[in-house]
Amino acid sequence: MKRIYIYILIFLMFTGIIGVASFFPLNYYGEIDKISKKYEVDREIIYSVIKIESNFREGVVSHKGAIGLMQIMPPTGEWMAQTHNLPYSEKMLLDPVYNIKIGTLYLHYLMKRYDGNIEKVLIAYNAGPSRLKDGSWKKFKETRNYLRKYKITNFFYRIRLFFR
Repeated sequence: MKRIYIYILIFLMFTGIIGVASFFPLNYYGEIDKISKKYEVDREIIYSVIKIESNFREGVVSHKGAIGLMQIMPPTGEWMAQTHNLPYSEKMLLDPVYNIKIGTLYLHYLMKRYDGNIEKVLIAYNAGPSRLKDGSWKKFKETRNYLRKYKITNFFYRIRLFFR
């Protein structure tokens, strides 16, 4: 844990406040603020997931088929839309605001499922709930790195949102 703080200090020394602001943007602030309140997921969690998943690239599609800012898998998107009586099409996941809404609904679902344990929520979001349950996520360096990235990213987004 101490190593993370050393990296943060080094980053701050080299980039300064303006660098932090440009490296951790607050794109879609109004929409994220509204969605965050509606679905009871902290804004810094949403921003951190977007930063890690897509780095705010709207139309990105992963090699595994995850779509958009929050990298939603189409079956997950369809399931979230159906359970909340929302319209759905795979193409709709390319719309940034719709993608944020569906991704936040999924985070909300995971937060309830795992009693707000953010580490479990993030593991399930990144590797899938089945890999969390059987512990196989530990084999994936990507998921372990995802948790590290989240801690750093979330720290900076807390600062950015505090001073907004």
